[in-house]
Amino acid sequence: HTTRIKICPMMMIGRIIYSTFFACIYLWTIPVCVLGSKTRLDRLNYKEFPTRTPESAAVIEWGHSAIISALDASVAQFGPQTSLGAYFEVEAAPILADPIDGNIPGEGGGVLRNADEVEGNLVVMTNSAGLSGVQMALIAKNSGAAALMIVNTDNENPDFIYSLPVKNEEEERLAEEHIDIPVVMISLSSGNVLTSANVEVDENDNPKTPKNHGMPEQVRLYATGGDRPFFEDLSNESPIVYLIHNLLTEEECQSLVASAEKKVEPYEGEINLLEGTDELPKGTVKGVERAYLWKGLLKGPDAKDIDERMEQVTGFPRENFSDFQVNKVGKGGSIAPHFDRLPKEYGSQMVSMHIFLNDDYKGGEVVFHKANPPIKIKPRRGMAIVTHNDHGWEHGFPKFDPSTGHAELSVSEGTKWTAKKWIYTDPVPLGERAVLPMVAFPFGGKLPSFVRAFHDMLLERFGEGTGKTFFNKACVMIPGLTFVGVAMIIESMMKKDKKPKETKKDKKKRRKKKDN
Repeated sequence: HTTRIKICPMMMIGRIIYSTFFACIYLWTIPVCVLGSKTRLDRLNYKEFPTRTPESAAVIEWGHSAIISALDASVAQFGPQTSLGAYFEVEAAPILADPIDGNIPGEGGGVLRNADEVEGNLVVMTNSAGLSGVQMALIAKNSGAAALMIVNTDNENPDFIYSLPVKNEEEERLAEEHIDIPVVMISLSSGNVLTSANVEVDENDNPKTPKNHGMPEQVRLYATGGDRPFFEDLSNESPIVYLIHNLLTEEECQSLVASAEKKVEPYEGEINLLEGTDELPKGTVKGVERAYLWKGLLKGPDAKDIDERMEQVTGFPRENFSDFQVNKVGKGGSIAPHFDRLPKEYGSQMVSMHIFLNDDYKGGEVVFHKANPPIKIKPRRGMAIVTHNDHGWEHGFPKFDPSTGHAELSVSEGTKWTAKKWIYTDPVPLGERAVLPMVAFPFGGKLPSFVRAFHDMLLERFGEGTGKTFFNKACVMIPGLTFVGVAMIIESMMKKDKKPKETKKDKKKRRKKKDN
């Protein structure tokens, strides 16, 4: 039996309007959701970097020619290095101020209790009493110090330093008239290093009573002249991000661009684990071209100098360094929020170094939107952004830090060139450091596609961890077997050439023997 249901025309029209209304809302929300992340990135209240300049950089060194220790310092905005426009250099004994925070009552700055020790030396003070830089400099000057080192006692930001300013016109006048000694700031972490530099232990590994509060007997304080690498702290945790200024020279940046210029290919987020990138969602990458320069152990002197400098500055072993990935981003190009992360079974990119190779363009800033506050980094040629992607260990693998998400904003004018180098948890396998660069050498450092295809086939068949192991073994074994095969062929040919030729007499004997 069938039952006919009569539908009112008005009810039908109402349903059509209802369905159309919600369909429009659904279709309208799709672009909003897709573009929402970009809109939010543009609207965030960023803290902008860099804030330090090469002119504000100084170094404190001690030790001998074999082992030299160094600390980064920031030069104050007053003193001889600014008023006279001169670089400075001081070699003296570091002496802790008494009181350590310089909090002495009296007009004109007062004098330290241990002024006799301080005279002619470098006095070390903290800013825990809340005195201004000029006030502490006047106390140091009145006590006969040759230079002043201020430790920034910021427990929440132990690596943070800044260039001490003058607070008002009166301080500016006092600084111009009375302060003729260099004034620098070091971080709390650096202060702890300084006061443990000369600590010795007895036969039971117990610390002995330190001399000079654990500080070196002599240090050298000097302005860098603007070309030495120096640090700028951005975020101490969640995520750990800092800058290394002057990591590459102008010539080194230009050389990397020239090396990659004819090798870059369009990149849209596809997976390429062999060259350091996992797959990104569709639409994440726009207007980017990329090339990976396989150099490994075949690096020339200039490239070796870069690796050596990076090892000295960062403290990470060069055996764990990847080669350079060079990126070209044209006008309108951008990379939406993403992570530097590989599958945990494949390997861990413990640290990322993102280096600006030029700065003659507009836009293209790198932002860390999950930092508190959000961070925006403007380009400066030769400067590296260093990000610690892992934070501790979990179930036998490095624990990834999700706060390291970052993006590259759209380039509004010009062309942006950057280079990336990763520091892996484990040393880069020999096959990737020696064999693959040899394979890529005839192609200008670019790896032939069949090698990557073979690598991806092993990963697909055996999984990321085992597949990578088989690939690295094959990289070492196949060239070895090929070499042995070629050697055997050459040896065989040489033996054949050495075989004595048959004379006519020998031929007659052989024929006679055959007839018999």
